[in-house]
Amino acid sequence: MSKGHGTIFLGKDEKTYGKEGTGNVPYDPDFECGGPPGTPGRQCAFQTRPDHTDGLPVTGREGRNMQVNIASYRDPLCPKTLYNAYTKAKQPDKLFIRVLQQRDPEVDGDCLQDYCKLMAQDANKPTDISTKELLNSCPYANQVFIHEIHASEAAGPTWARGLLSKDMEQAYHEEKVKPQDHCMSLDSHMDFEHYWDDRMVEMWDQAQNEYAVLSTYVQDIEHLGEEDDGKVHQVPHLCMITYTSNVRTHATKCVTNLSKPKLTNAVWGAGLSFSKCHAELKVQVDPHTPHIFDGEEFNRAARFFTHGYDVYTPNHVLVLHDYHKSQSNPIMHTWHQNGKKHGSFADSNKRLRTMIELPNGEPDPLKAQRMQQSKYGLGDRRSIEQLIQFSGFDLRHEKITIDGKNRCGNIQWVPFVEHPKGINHIPTFDEAEDPLEPYDETSVWIHLGMAKDEILKNEGNNSNGGDNPIQAMNLDQKLQDLNNVVEENEEAQKVIQNGVMAERHAELQDKLDEHEIVQKHLDNQHEQLENQMKQAEEQHAQKIAEKVKAAEVQALEGLGKLKDKASHGAEVVHDFMAAHPLPKQEFAHGFSTLPTFVKINVFIMIVSVSFFIIKGKGTGRVFRRNQKNN
Repeated sequence: MSKGHGTIFLGKDEKTYGKEGTGNVPYDPDFECGGPPGTPGRQCAFQTRPDHTDGLPVTGREGRNMQVNIASYRDPLCPKTLYNAYTKAKQPDKLFIRVLQQRDPEVDGDCLQDYCKLMAQDANKPTDISTKELLNSCPYANQVFIHEIHASEAAGPTWARGLLSKDMEQAYHEEKVKPQDHCMSLDSHMDFEHYWDDRMVEMWDQAQNEYAVLSTYVQDIEHLGEEDDGKVHQVPHLCMITYTSNVRTHATKCVTNLSKPKLTNAVWGAGLSFSKCHAELKVQVDPHTPHIFDGEEFNRAARFFTHGYDVYTPNHVLVLHDYHKSQSNPIMHTWHQNGKKHGSFADSNKRLRTMIELPNGEPDPLKAQRMQQSKYGLGDRRSIEQLIQFSGFDLRHEKITIDGKNRCGNIQWVPFVEHPKGINHIPTFDEAEDPLEPYDETSVWIHLGMAKDEILKNEGNNSNGGDNPIQAMNLDQKLQDLNNVVEENEEAQKVIQNGVMAERHAELQDKLDEHEIVQKHLDNQHEQLENQMKQAEEQHAQKIAEKVKAAEVQALEGLGKLKDKASHGAEVVHDFMAAHPLPKQEFAHGFSTLPTFVKINVFIMIVSVSFFIIKGKGTGRVFRRNQKNN
């Protein structure tokens, strides 16, 4: 194995990939070809040849422009991105930028005009001039194309990038873009190392693959300048996914001090994508996926792979991302407030799932096949099955691995047959986005039994108008083979669906069990609370009874004292009456006839008893009301 090519960090997930699938491993470029030179069966990617380049040099930038696509949603950093790109480029005169500008003109600035103001400030020129004067005097302004969309019409990043792809296609038909140009797509809040344009091309050439697509999640701008400071060069490495409503790039790893770009297992990031423009023209961003933010990256990676393209992790960081300012600006994430503009999330998600054969896609196999073969569908150089084996992701069962092997490390390139019309041929489609060109014999659709009508058509054209029993027998055999494949696919699909249903049933049962456990816990808590309340009420009732009893005792004592006083009073009265006999006449009787001190004592006794009774009843009502509130 070659020495000194850098290292790859595989991660720490021993549970999924075992000990051999974790830690750091040396990068071995020869492994991508099946082994070092002389290895039997060695086969490398398609290195750029003269027949690829339409007469241009095999490497370098001679005769090639650089085309950059930027989708911007209300981003105040867009002008600075243009400024950084042009002022730090080695050949800014060959740099052409397209911006899909989604903004509210009454609130947001204009990307091109504000870029021109930055350029004017650099040149110590006035900026308070008319827009026409500003643009006419602005360096490279005529190389920037602005596609203006009101922010209220925005429907997410894939929808926006899809419009840029259409602009690219239109420019190709107008001969403003050539398949051999270099193309790059990125975000609208970026910075660059000096001479980034020439250095990106040099790095792409190092991949030694005409079908290479450099892609990663670029580092933050705080690392700007580190590429040239002689320190260790670490680059984010995309190689893992997880399943959400679709497929999300997940658990980014890293590579260190690589000698060249490293082949990845078909994981691609939208933040940076660099290739020849024939890749962008063939594998355009699907505009029929509004409101999608999760899942479009691996979907496009699958489309790149099936068209014959290979994703590579760059070995140098030349483009950087302003994560802090972009992520902290709340206005840049409001496009989702536009509701179902241009379509629904559910339909978009279903479309993405159908393309890569995830469960819950289009149930009609004919509709699914037509979608996969459409303009924004899969390619015909490699199959989905090859993608599953190469990436290691069990898409049909939504599992992160098919065999427990970590494919972040050294992996082998998957061979395919190049299109007979060459790398720069851009297929054509009708208004319904169905292919206009017949599949050739090297197409995987033919070998997968996906083009029965095409076989019938070709066999009919070769019959020369006569009945040929041999051809008829061959045709019958081919049709029988196709039927067998279809039956096998249907049977396999049933097995897959049954497996998925079983898994989902188990998941639902687990959730139901969890719910029952939680419910039992809540019931126990409720019972405990009721017992506590009952106990508290009994204790309080006992306290009230004790207070009432104490009040009764106190009242009785009061009555006893009153009785004593009354007896004493009676004795006094008796003595008084004995000493002073009254005249014999009718006596008045009743409460009013009692002596004054007797009246006072009786009144005190009644008030005391009433007070304790009322107080006891009031306390009980307050207690019960508090218990209800709690």
